[in-house]
Amino acid sequence: RWDWREYYGDPAKEVNKTNIKWGGFIDGVEEFDPLFFGISPREAELMDPQQRLLMTYVWKVIEDAGYSPQDLSGTQTGIFVGTGSSGYDGLISKANVAIEGYSSTGIVPSVGPNRMSYLLNLHGPSEPIETACSSSLVAIHRAVQALESGACEMAIAGGVNTLVTPDLYISFNKAGMLAEDGRCKTFSDQANGYVRGEGAGMLLLKKLKDAESAGDHIYGIIKGTAENHGGRANSLTAPNPKAQAKLLETAYTKAGIDPRTVTYIEAHGTGTELGDPIEINGLKAAFKELYEATGDAGVTNNHCGLGSVKTNIGHLELAAGVAGVIKVLLQLQHKTLVKSLHCDKVNPYIQLTDSPFYIVQEKREWKSLQDETGKEIPRRGGVSSFGFGGVNAHVVIEEY
Repeated sequence: RWDWREYYGDPAKEVNKTNIKWGGFIDGVEEFDPLFFGISPREAELMDPQQRLLMTYVWKVIEDAGYSPQDLSGTQTGIFVGTGSSGYDGLISKANVAIEGYSSTGIVPSVGPNRMSYLLNLHGPSEPIETACSSSLVAIHRAVQALESGACEMAIAGGVNTLVTPDLYISFNKAGMLAEDGRCKTFSDQANGYVRGEGAGMLLLKKLKDAESAGDHIYGIIKGTAENHGGRANSLTAPNPKAQAKLLETAYTKAGIDPRTVTYIEAHGTGTELGDPIEINGLKAAFKELYEATGDAGVTNNHCGLGSVKTNIGHLELAAGVAGVIKVLLQLQHKTLVKSLHCDKVNPYIQLTDSPFYIVQEKREWKSLQDETGKEIPRRGGVSSFGFGGVNAHVVIEEY
């Protein structure tokens, strides 16, 4: 890490200083068992911590799914992971460490997923995805596409994010993106930016019929995914609500479910004064169109909760989308909607009247809806992720 005091100052008056000193950091982010993965300790030191975390959590997700890595050897299993350059190569250079033959493989993001495909003898696609904050949700989207096209029979998808240099803190602070008080206050009238966070999350995906026939434990069903770009907006990094609305319409149309049965949305929700209302406006516009397409456009009550895991663990950037998916899966498992923190009073620019939405400001039971015959409808939710370069993604999830 770095000593925050070295870089702490007034960014408006001092060069390369920031008044941001907060983050969601993983204790022991550098810890790794290289010999377990057949890597020498010397080579492991030159591996970006993102690669180390990626390898560890790909292994863990295989075990969690009830498989041994040997079961996957020789299969058309794909790996799609949100990962990118962390600046670790700069730390190595600064430390005057001798360049080795394996220095290059230690810092190139594509080698992370490639290492696991090599280690486990997997023959499906093996790809890094880097679309900034939407990376891991785009990775899930690509994995679903690969399963649908037959490019792979099983896929591991997720993301990994580490914070090892202060450079992006300084840049994001100057861009007005980060909260000075170290709290991500999504939807709040006090919203003033997000807090950066580290994390890793992986999912093992299979076609439903294959998972059922194998007797797998199933956390949830992905009903639909979508990805798009905002095109021309007010600026390169400004969100485009029309593109966000179109994304949602595509995802829910593809999912083939009644939009009125969606009762939770895990928002991108970075906790910015203007970004949050723009996202809400996109949601309202999309669901207005989706409701009208059912022939019953009337909204009877606010029955679809909105929340953001960024208020709990910070913004995991490259891994933010998969963190949101894991939150929704855990909420399904416990039939509970958890409180979105730091939102005592809602941003006045967020207007939810005459919409299906409400903000989950207290923990509550995630109640299931019933159809006309009184039969219980599976709980359904969605997850949004928007990259600051304009790449948007959404995933629709249903209870199994």
